[in-house]
Amino acid sequence: MTDTRDTDPSALLATQAARSECPDPRRWRALILLCVANFMIILDAQIVILALPSIDKHLRMTVSDGQWVLSAYLLAFGGLLLLGGRLADVRGRRRMFMFGTTLFLMSSLLCGLAWNGDVLIAARVLQGISAAIMAPAALAILMTTFPPGAERTKALACWSGVGGLGATAALLMGGTLTGTLGWGAAWRPASTPPSSRSATDKSRRSFLRPTGISP
Repeated sequence: MTDTRDTDPSALLATQAARSECPDPRRWRALILLCVANFMIILDAQIVILALPSIDKHLRMTVSDGQWVLSAYLLAFGGLLLLGGRLADVRGRRRMFMFGTTLFLMSSLLCGLAWNGDVLIAARVLQGISAAIMAPAALAILMTTFPPGAERTKALACWSGVGGLGATAALLMGGTLTGTLGWGAAWRPASTPPSSRSATDKSRRSFLRPTGISP
């Protein structure tokens, strides 16, 4: 026998309303993870700027090829954001966030290990694609995890503030990392094994599943 609660729209709305009154206490841990993801996305868009002279020298790239190291990420990221959002709607926000995060970490590692300019540019394109999957999925999770009102406003403020912090940190960290550890260190914050395990493990936990809404 079919449970009418699964098919009755009014019952579903009542269930969602009841759950929204008791928000998941783990939502703040979810917010930390989502902000870290946003930080990495913005960081990797900017941190390469100060590493470009070193990249051009070590990989024997021309100035125009070096510009593609920066532009490839931004073009892929900006051009595929709408598609990434649509995939999150169709395939599931949580699932696409996990996929985008894993792909982002793998492409960041490939950037740091690139042995020539073509590989680096291809890795940056892949990194931009993964960021375009991560960002809308993460924002959608945030919007559905926090109920409208003061909590959602606070969560969005944290999300936006961390993005600005990532852009600033990239310019502050880029020169130091490149000067001390080499140009490959520009992608090390996003590709180190501890951060990789932490991000993927946390994204598998159920607190990323929006309450009362399919993943």
